[in-house]
This record gives sequence, C-alpha cells and structure tokens, in this order.
Amino acid sequence: MPIRSFEQLAPRIHPTAYVDETALVVGDVEIGQDSSIWPMSVVRGDIQSIRIGARTSIQDGTIIHVT
Repeated sequence: MPIRSFEQLAPRIHPTAYVDETALVVGDVEIGQDSSIWPMSVVRGDIQSIRIGARTSIQDGTIIHVT
C-alpha cells in the first residue's frame, strides 16, 4: 500500500485499520480504529489535515482531498 509523507507530515494509521494495496494515503492523514480504505482510493492530506474516524469505510475509487 502506498503510504507517503508530504513535507514531513506522515499518515497515522491505526493497527486495526485496513488500507488496500492499490489505495494511496499521503501527508497529514489519520485513519481510526477498524476503518477501511478500499481499492483505488486516494486520501491526500497535503494542504489540510484529514481525520477518518473509527469504523469508517472509504469505498472503491473515492478521492478525499481538502484545499
């Protein structure tokens, strides 16, 4: 799974969260307990922070980016 830092901001992923190997998580992103990020999804916290709470499901092909 591509997990990337951006300008010294690294994603924080709870150990019980699932991130598909084709998803992309970048920058200031927090993924909570028992959450899931499914295929081809992108979560980009390069401008603002993104918090995905516990037991949240981000479905296939979703793009989350805050400007």
